Amino acid sequence: MRSACLLCLALLVAFVLAVVGSCVRYVPAATFVTTLFSEEILFAIRLSLATTAASTGAAMLIGIPAAYALSRYRFRGASLADTILDLPMVFPAVASGFALLLLFGYYLGDELAAHGWRVPHTQHGISVAQFFCALTIAVRTVKAALDSIPARLLDVARTLGSGEWRVFRRIMLPLARNGILAGTIMTWSYALGLFGPIMMFCGATRMRTEVLPVSVYLNTAVGDLEEAAAATVILLAIALGSLLLFRRLGGRGYLM
Repeated sequence: MRSACLLCLALLVAFVLAVVGSCVRYVPAATFVTTLFSEEILFAIRLSLATTAASTGAAMLIGIPAAYALSRYRFRGASLADTILDLPMVFPAVASGFALLLLFGYYLGDELAAHGWRVPHTQHGISVAQFFCALTIAVRTVKAALDSIPARLLDVARTLGSGEWRVFRRIMLPLARNGILAGTIMTWSYALGLFGPIMMFCGATRMRTEVLPVSVYLNTAVGDLEEAAAATVILLAIALGSLLLFRRLGGRGYLM
């Protein structure tokens, strides 16, 4: 039994390393450095960082109180709300982008345009797509961190006269700090790697909506495999760094 299980583990690890290594080995070091500082890749990096900063910030700003509500309150419909918040994670990526296109293009498009706002096929739309798809991770990781706090500590604080806001700010947030940081890292990393929703909702326009995953697609489509591989290596490096930070901070939830 032990040998069979270890063999399966070794096969999975080897397969993942083979997939990752194929990208790393494909691009020579000199070519990678040159490609990394090309105008297109730098644009994709800047746009990726800007949009993911906005989407992750919004997801955590709303996700923390939402996670607190799911963790500490008992109310009718809590189970349903909990289930609905899981939908973005299991909803097919392309379908998510199409649904966003219907909402912000077909149903709300004219009203938003009347106020000078246009979401589909814009850089702002990229952040919207990232926010929708990554919000589940934000809520789940924060909720897991809040759930890990012993209820007895909170009860003692309340008996000593601390109100709910003071308990949340002075006890829960400090104790859940590492979990919240871990959730922020994974939310950001997941948003950075999104492609399908952005492709459907915002299109794949070079030097306009070209985040790193879109850059991989565009360069592959025209046969520029070295540039596509370089962008992939950047995404892999970010993903690896995010996972290491997540585990170092003791992140819990669906990812652990």
